[in-house]
Amino acid sequence: MPHYLVSWTNPHDRLLEITLRFTAPADTPRLLLPAWRPGRYLIQNYAANVRECTAGEHRIRKEAKSSWRVDARAGEAVTVTYRYYAGVLDAGSSFLDDDEVYINGSNLFMLVDGLRSEEHRLTIAAPAEWRIESQLQYAVILSREDGEGPPAGSASSVLSPGVLRSAQDDTNYVARDYDYLIDSPIIAAATMTRHTFDEAGARFHMIYRDDRGFDTEQYIEPTRAIIRTQAQLFGGLPFSEYRFLYHVREKWHGVEHEDSCSIILKRSALGTADDRTLSISAHELFHAWNVKRMLPAKFHPYDYWNETPTRLLWAMEGLTSYYGDLSLVRGGVWDEARYLEHLRKEIETLEGLPARLHLPLSQASFDGWLSDPAQMHDHANAWYSFYTKGEIVSMLLDLTIRRATNGAKSLDDVLLLLWDKKILEEDAVERVVEQVADVGDFFARYVDGVEPLPYAELFAAAGVAFASAPRPGSSLGAKVKMVDGLLTIESVLRGGAGMDAGLLPNDEMLSLDGTRINSEGALETALAGVVRASGAPPPGDAPEARTTPVELLISRAGVLKTLALEARPDPRPQITLRITGPSELRKQWLSN
Repeated sequence: MPHYLVSWTNPHDRLLEITLRFTAPADTPRLLLPAWRPGRYLIQNYAANVRECTAGEHRIRKEAKSSWRVDARAGEAVTVTYRYYAGVLDAGSSFLDDDEVYINGSNLFMLVDGLRSEEHRLTIAAPAEWRIESQLQYAVILSREDGEGPPAGSASSVLSPGVLRSAQDDTNYVARDYDYLIDSPIIAAATMTRHTFDEAGARFHMIYRDDRGFDTEQYIEPTRAIIRTQAQLFGGLPFSEYRFLYHVREKWHGVEHEDSCSIILKRSALGTADDRTLSISAHELFHAWNVKRMLPAKFHPYDYWNETPTRLLWAMEGLTSYYGDLSLVRGGVWDEARYLEHLRKEIETLEGLPARLHLPLSQASFDGWLSDPAQMHDHANAWYSFYTKGEIVSMLLDLTIRRATNGAKSLDDVLLLLWDKKILEEDAVERVVEQVADVGDFFARYVDGVEPLPYAELFAAAGVAFASAPRPGSSLGAKVKMVDGLLTIESVLRGGAGMDAGLLPNDEMLSLDGTRINSEGALETALAGVVRASGAPPPGDAPEARTTPVELLISRAGVLKTLALEARPDPRPQITLRITGPSELRKQWLSN
């Protein structure tokens, strides 16, 4: 069986050394490193971070972007070593530092073609005083001299899944196959905070890195409520042990795995109204059912080396976002008002994106592989997140089913039927909905089409008033950022004043109507001054009102350029949701 050893010499060069030992399953065995990972539907070309690949006495040559061939005969013992740059810490990367190594196997571990379904072993050469966390099972290896690598082993005795422990020597793990190996993130570190509890018939561990000065205990009881709520929906948990692996940094990011999840927390937002810890945790936990065990047929098995388009990403991610946050209100972590405020923000985000007018949700799912902003040059106008619209459409579909059946059925029933199937064909969601309720042409209009979403009528059925109005004040209709002290255009919104004036991304804003603009605040003040000087009615009251064009001085590629800007209202709407009174449908919808 393949055996991997992860070691390193100098943590400051961020280079992990991978030693792979195996018995060649055929002549000239092929090695393959994934080009993408589940949960991130973009080609990421992890092979770009590989260097110094050798195979000892055997010649190794690269035959394609992410594949290598070893000149060995079937049955020969082979040892391959290579180094991998691990200098980025997010939930889906690998990272090496003085006091930690964080491993995502999809980045690091080459597959021996032909051995994918075999048991795989892993040794982490961590310092003896470090502690290690993983969903992988810890194994005692009995050493033997057979070329399968130190410590090779004639047998393995499984002790327990990745228990937090002080390693006395190299730490050894076993995975049932290659897929589970690379789906198992690992933290090996000098210090970690750990909370362990039992809930809904399973054991849970909440593991935190870099949590100094931060109260992690505050999340234990809310997380237990989330677990109970999701377990109740499905009639139990699909695992016996689960890990939440947290790094406290300065961003939000999460990745799901079969028996764990990896989450990056934004330190500056923790404990504030913008704290998304519980929302992300609920989302990633729900993935233990949706995506990790119930998934599109096109992902069964995963092709880690090629794009695998599916029109179901909106259901894989949107349904998960919907039920993740719904479990917060159903579990009593949020009240109705907070949940509706969350929905309001999501709707406002979607309705402010021009792509909603031309890009069907199913197409956004299929084209997820093309959504990298570095390649999609008009990303702000050509794209929206299938997470966001998928969540909103899932919510509207739930209300549609509840209204059509007088509350007798819901999206919960659809989800359970999908769960019974596990492997989903491209039309599975629509076909299963048909078994539960008559929703008419909902899918044709809102999933495969681009018709305006029916917010008002469906929220009204739940005793919630929906309203959309122009935003008050004037707007440039562009996203700006500070770059080296200069106010710079990041993106230009279709239908906004900036696009009509001719602005482009990376333009540097210098002055508006003779007034220096060197910050977002200065820009807002200058725009308001333009509206007042023109005598135009307040944009929020008269969205059709236009101002007299004024001079906007910019620098484009080092050349000064004067544009004519006509300030006018922000093209994005302002959304409100208001509870109008008691509603039995809303009670059933938001109750556990």
